[in-house]
Amino acid sequence: MIAFPFVFILAAALVVPDANLSLYLFDKVFAKKAASSLEGKRIWITGASSGIGAELAKQLHGHGANIIISGRRQEELQKVQSACKQNKNPQGKFDQHISILPFDVTDSDENLSLVVKQALSYYDGLDILILNAGAGQRSLSLDESYDTTRKLMDINCIGPVRLALETMKQGKWETSKDSQNKGHIIATSSVAAKMALPLAASYSSSKFALHGFFTSLRSECSEWLRIDLPCPGPIATSFQDNVLTESKTGNDGENDSSSSAEVSMSPARCAKLIISGMVGPTFLMQETWISKQPTLAFLYINQFFPKLNNFLLGIVGSLRIKAFRAGLPLYEVKSWIKAAKMDKEKKKDAVDNSKIEL
Repeated sequence: MIAFPFVFILAAALVVPDANLSLYLFDKVFAKKAASSLEGKRIWITGASSGIGAELAKQLHGHGANIIISGRRQEELQKVQSACKQNKNPQGKFDQHISILPFDVTDSDENLSLVVKQALSYYDGLDILILNAGAGQRSLSLDESYDTTRKLMDINCIGPVRLALETMKQGKWETSKDSQNKGHIIATSSVAAKMALPLAASYSSSKFALHGFFTSLRSECSEWLRIDLPCPGPIATSFQDNVLTESKTGNDGENDSSSSAEVSMSPARCAKLIISGMVGPTFLMQETWISKQPTLAFLYINQFFPKLNNFLLGIVGSLRIKAFRAGLPLYEVKSWIKAAKMDKEKKKDAVDNSKIEL
């Protein structure tokens, strides 16, 4: 009898289209009303020049928040700023602002401290910090240099950690222990922080590190700080532009997750789900999974049946590498099957040719 509810919940979760069950249901039923709490909030978004970060800026601005957008590319930030201003609330009841603060998350400690000081001056403090800046990797581990791992650690983990700690200290968040007015950090994690994916060893390690740090920080500062860790899967963004390494065996553009609409989520939908998590109950939204199937199913299998998931990843990893070398989309099952058939035919041809030579 005890096992039946568990099996029912797991079965229901496996058919939910694009998020873990609690987030999906909250987004459908309660999120629209709960988003009104964002009006007047002071929110700083890093990695906001494109993709998920840009969509977060547009949607949060539409909810009446005062926004700071950051990234390395000032021209792109200006485009996002213009888009936010044009997308005004139809009722016109919000008097919100959007400011630009370009910087590099890997900059020196001294410069990062100055950037934080400037961000806090715009709206006389911050309520929410969204750490969304990041870079990716798509290559075989043996094909890349150690420098790639160091760079990804700096961009995806060390940079966001430094920025968060400096913001908490300068913003004096610890002194505000009012449970109704906690500091709030959203650190964009990844499905790769839950499952180490093939062709992304360095990227996965950087996201595992980010996830671990902020999970520990949450437990230390729970009285006055809320930390959410949304874990997006394949998103239809220009992720290719932020990939540090690309094996020569791959076909540029073809194996990017953004090229496969069947399994990639739109940045707008991803941003909406992240915002739903932001305004949802803390105990339900500490870690959320945002991905289409079949990636979402693998996350559930990994959570409840880790040994089975490791076995499946061993099979999928080999197929994914074959698809990568063939220049096929990496997240589609049909690509794995096609790549396996191509590899089998290639081996058969090699055997046939060796027989002819003999």
